Amino acid sequence: MLEHDQVSAMSRFFRPRELTTLQRIGDLMLPGDSEFPPFSQTGCIAFVDDLLRFMDPKDREDLRTLLKALSFLPNPFVRTLLRLCQTRRTAALRMIDLGLKGLVMSLYYSNKTAPQYAGPKPFDVLGFALQRL
Repeated sequence: MLEHDQVSAMSRFFRPRELTTLQRIGDLMLPGDSEFPPFSQTGCIAFVDDLLRFMDPKDREDLRTLLKALSFLPNPFVRTLLRLCQTRRTAALRMIDLGLKGLVMSLYYSNKTAPQYAGPKPFDVLGFALQRL
């Protein structure tokens, strides 16, 4: 897990610090197990712009601000915030949960990985394959 290292991915919308924070959050949500790879290991963060380009610019800017603020917090605090977002159902926490989880899960389960990644993809682990009709 790349907790304090900068990610190598580039983005038109996020700065390296924000990408690194998103990757940290991805690893907290999807740390991997004996079958699934950790979020950061797949390199799916490299495809973040595929999703961000469809976001409302104001929402994208709010997400950047949130990631920048979270970048200064150590993992235990971020983990606690993520838990609060799931259990305390205020509108603001619900929106944070929805935004972060939506982005992280969409990236991970897009099945897109970095060229150098050679491990199992999420679709492989799930046994999921699209077929033409």
